[in-house]
Amino acid sequence: MSAVLVPAVAEGGLWVRHPLTTVVNLLVSAGAIGAGALLAGDAEQRVTGYVLIASGVARPLEWADEWASGPGPLYAQVFEYLPITLTAWALLRYPSASLGRHRRGFMVIMAGWVIGLPAIEACVARPAWVGIPNATPATWWPNLWADRRLYDTLEYTLMAGCALLAIGFLVFMLRGLRVGGRRHRAERLPVAAAGILAAMASGPVVVITALAGPHDEVFAIEGMAELGVPIAFLVSLAQRRLTRLSSLMAVFDTTYPTTHLLRELLRHNLRDPGLDLLIWSEADRGYLTVDGEPADVATSSRDRRTIPVHGRGDRRLALLVVDAAMAGDGELAGAAVAISKLAMENLMLSRRLLTADYDARQLIVADLHDGAQKDLCALRVALSKIEHAEPDRVPALVETADRLVANALRELRDLAHGVYPHTLTHAGLAAAIEETADGLGLIVHLTGPEHRLPATVEKTVYFFVSEALTNAHKYAGTVHLQVDVRQSGGVIIAEVRDDGVGGADVEGPGLARLRDRIEAYGGRLHVRSPHGEGTHVVARIPCV
Repeated sequence: MSAVLVPAVAEGGLWVRHPLTTVVNLLVSAGAIGAGALLAGDAEQRVTGYVLIASGVARPLEWADEWASGPGPLYAQVFEYLPITLTAWALLRYPSASLGRHRRGFMVIMAGWVIGLPAIEACVARPAWVGIPNATPATWWPNLWADRRLYDTLEYTLMAGCALLAIGFLVFMLRGLRVGGRRHRAERLPVAAAGILAAMASGPVVVITALAGPHDEVFAIEGMAELGVPIAFLVSLAQRRLTRLSSLMAVFDTTYPTTHLLRELLRHNLRDPGLDLLIWSEADRGYLTVDGEPADVATSSRDRRTIPVHGRGDRRLALLVVDAAMAGDGELAGAAVAISKLAMENLMLSRRLLTADYDARQLIVADLHDGAQKDLCALRVALSKIEHAEPDRVPALVETADRLVANALRELRDLAHGVYPHTLTHAGLAAAIEETADGLGLIVHLTGPEHRLPATVEKTVYFFVSEALTNAHKYAGTVHLQVDVRQSGGVIIAEVRDDGVGGADVEGPGLARLRDRIEAYGGRLHVRSPHGEGTHVVARIPCV
């Protein structure tokens, strides 16, 4: 706001004599400052944004000669074309991260011409010659060598040079529309069109002003043409952000791994194209790139910093290699670490669940092979013997076959019971837990919900209690347990407590698998197991 108010005051009496020009000037100034502020938030366009802001501030100051006393008239004479120069710099630079060699040379020539020649003019002219008839002894002016003929020659030379510079600027803008791919050309098009229109309007204004003097309408037309420049920057910036968003959405449609997607999301939201994500591999005992290559974990440099990402139990998950400026922003760096931690924890969880699924399948195969399959093979042999057996041996062989069938059925029934209990569906959670406890020979004091829970929640609670009972049967050294399942708001709280030896490994594979299943459903698992005081396991599971 102050960047606009200060120039507005600087325009002084122009408000009274040329109100239309004043309003247009301030609109262009405010537009340039606003567009520059938005561009400055983009890492690639930060310099362009600052240049636009400087252009917006400098534009009204070219009318500082409204204040006859002090340095205002001298500033207006020397830096009259500074806003145009800054705007041209921003237009030629956008959307690249820097000016090319030829464009940089053009800008040096332009700045030297439109600032150097007016400075020389100030040394050989009187204030009245440059449009300051109300100059006073308090007006700052060099008054070195007044020569009207030399001043007129310099003025015509300046106009001719400005015309050539305008032509050169148009050539650069038109050539820029032919460089790069379709997306880059589409980003340049609004800005290039606005720049060309502003250049075509500024050239005649300079000539008309030099030949016929200042006119309010002419300056207003020029200002309206230049107002299109900040608007074009805003349009192009919105287009760039939509393009980035579409590129991010395209990532979802590709086969990129989650780590690639996480890195791209961090790069986009932190506006750090060089950000890298290094993943800790327990098997390789080192960090890997998202492409699976061994990572060179260098120490922090002047431009880049490494930020560790740790999970539960201070377990290493990843390293973020970020811009040094971003690393210095504690709030931003903390958000990046939190997002990375959440994503990596979920990724590790899904992988552990997948591994557990493979292991469970392998156990089922082993149980079938060692149990029912063995009995069925023996049954096949017994049946083949019946066909050729003596009559007095047939009853014994039939009895053997019947026993093998019963064993196979029992094995299959036990296996099916371990995968999905029939009782849970038909009798409810309490009956299924009691059946599991009876099978393990445990004495369980059960407090259950008064009504049936949603089916998926009920299954999750059952498997949690079943796994906890199995662990207690194996390791607790007791047969007495307390099971409490209750609903509190939108959460089911399931507790299993024993009075055994305690000392359970909280991070061990058994409880880790249990925690993974609960967290996969969106819940949380808490374990307390001091030595000699038993084990207390609590699961909080959302109802939906």
